[in-house]
Amino acid sequence: MSRNHGAVWDTSRVPTGPLQFRFVVTSGYDGKWIWAQKVLPADWKNGLIYDSGVQITDIAQEGCSSCDDGSWK
Repeated sequence: MSRNHGAVWDTSRVPTGPLQFRFVVTSGYDGKWIWAQKVLPADWKNGLIYDSGVQITDIAQEGCSSCDDGSWK
């Protein structure tokens, strides 16, 4: 999948069945995985809007021990 614009994603290979998404929020050398709370139903339709239940408000703190000074950037 690739991001088209904003919260719109595209793929040339259409997956089948129910779908659950996970997102990685990255910063520096670290990332934080966030799983969608809601699963797209098995009968999902192209072009419709589905709410994943995810609102990303968190950030991943840098965690490179040799270069991390403990401050948020």
